[in-house]
Amino acid sequence: MVSGDIGTADLLAVRSPGFPAIMMFGPTGKALASGPEAVTGNPALISTGFTAAGGRWNLQTTGVSVAGAFSGGTSIDIAAAVTYLGKGGILRRDEYGSVTGEYSYSTGTACAGASFSILPWLRAGGSAGIAWENIDDQAGTGIIASAGIAAEIGGTGTAGITISGLGVPPEWNGVSKAMPVEVSAGASWKFNQVLTCFAGTGIGFSTSSSFGGGLSLELAELGLTAGYSFVPGEEEITGLFAGLQYTYVSGGTYIIEASVSQRDRMDWPVLAGISVRL
Repeated sequence: MVSGDIGTADLLAVRSPGFPAIMMFGPTGKALASGPEAVTGNPALISTGFTAAGGRWNLQTTGVSVAGAFSGGTSIDIAAAVTYLGKGGILRRDEYGSVTGEYSYSTGTACAGASFSILPWLRAGGSAGIAWENIDDQAGTGIIASAGIAAEIGGTGTAGITISGLGVPPEWNGVSKAMPVEVSAGASWKFNQVLTCFAGTGIGFSTSSSFGGGLSLELAELGLTAGYSFVPGEEEITGLFAGLQYTYVSGGTYIIEASVSQRDRMDWPVLAGISVRL
């Protein structure tokens, strides 16, 4: 169920990637990024581990996200995640534009999900949870959900598709916002041990659609991802995206990640995080 006026603002937390591993792949991130954070993107790609991230996001908000996953059997992985975005010191103005005070805004999600094998080369998954928005002492709560599938292609490729932003939006005095329903699809192909290419799209039903692609290089412990995202009609959110990843293995796998995404008329969104895969 999706309700609300398309002309109203959407949930910023649902639109935010939340984790650098998702943001570093641009429009394909939701469809292709794996790990515990996949519970917020393509649940079919959930895999065991723990990820925590934080940084600055659109409109100068501060974001914090945490995700964890564990194996629930030979072919099932279960995950949960919490995402949060907040901004204080927002000026309140009257009908004449005069400043009358300040207020704070925050939004977040808490969800759980699972991935499971359908065939040796095909997985599916789903997630659901709650979403909230707070403006000063006023609060609204809604429901979010997502579902996806992912397939291995020829042993060196991956394809995924997910639908996210489903649910019931928070309600304010009987007025609902539009849920940012989006279908994301992407594919990646690994040419060799060093070079991987990827491309995909995110089609929004009440938000902007985007298209993009790029390359990923793996050099020993270092990984570098870079690409370009195009949003038709919205040049201010069209531009480059990139990510850096360092992997350390000692009794487990520890990954440090950082991502940036260009905005012409906004601050650059920057997310940094650390992942632990045991």
